[in-house]
Amino acid sequence: MRKFTFLRKKIQAKDRALQEKLVHHYFDDLQLNQQPAAGEDAGFDSKEVYNRIVTHIDAMPVKRAGAGKKWMVAASLFAVASVATLGFYNRARIQDIVSPIAQKQFSTVNGQVASLTLADGTKVWLNGGSKLSYPEAFRGNKREITLTGEAFLEVAHDATKAFIVHTGSIRTQVLGTSFNVKAYAEDSFVKVDVVTGKVGVVAALAPTVFLTPAQEVTVDKKSHSAVTVKGIDVAALSGWKDGDFIVKNMPLPEVLNAIKHRFNVLIKADANLTKCSISANFTNVSLQNVMRIIAKLVKGKVSADGQDYQLKGKGC
Repeated sequence: MRKFTFLRKKIQAKDRALQEKLVHHYFDDLQLNQQPAAGEDAGFDSKEVYNRIVTHIDAMPVKRAGAGKKWMVAASLFAVASVATLGFYNRARIQDIVSPIAQKQFSTVNGQVASLTLADGTKVWLNGGSKLSYPEAFRGNKREITLTGEAFLEVAHDATKAFIVHTGSIRTQVLGTSFNVKAYAEDSFVKVDVVTGKVGVVAALAPTVFLTPAQEVTVDKKSHSAVTVKGIDVAALSGWKDGDFIVKNMPLPEVLNAIKHRFNVLIKADANLTKCSISANFTNVSLQNVMRIIAKLVKGKVSADGQDYQLKGKGC
């Protein structure tokens, strides 16, 4: 019995040695040091791998006693090729596991506007009460960030890497352009306005909405229905990043929310006022005067409630 055990181990050892020899032979033939660097668009020639394996197997001397051995080696080499193929197509995920990229957060409080530059050169301005989550560096064929609140972005152009802004279940995708995104948690919508370039806005189970300069889309967070408007004054709309406060035909609830994030106050309004729209330039206007102007526009009255305000009136 010991004799047979010894022989079996000896045969297995020879099989392993033969497998290792063929594997080394195969990879030596690849001349990896002479191969061009694999870029993001480089392809993995799985057919070439298979043909090389079969060629080496067919070139092996056939022995009656070792016929099974030959295909054991074939199975081993096929497994090696399969693993290599999977590794190639999942290299970005493997890199994320082996060498993960740190995720960072940048946020502003109400009444604050701040800016930062991402690793790819993209510039981002955050309006008050906003938060941005982004990677320390971008890897793979996408540049992805997550936004809650409002931001203006000047995206560095890169035709090989799409830039994606995630706002809940709605995402905005570009290659290089400038646009404004409003997606506060308390709002029932996500609004995107384009200054330059072309933008695609995607919501689940809804067709992609493409926007060009001076166009705006408002997407309902629940129904994902989209309303597109042309001829938007985007310079006025995104002027908040430069200290301006201009509203044009903006629904009153949205105006009051903008005041909240600019002045860090809460304003309650009667339900019958929610259908009113406001157009005004509040740049360099004090909070007290802003409230007085709004009260006149909605034919109502405003009263202070501690640090907050109460807005009442007949409506528009």
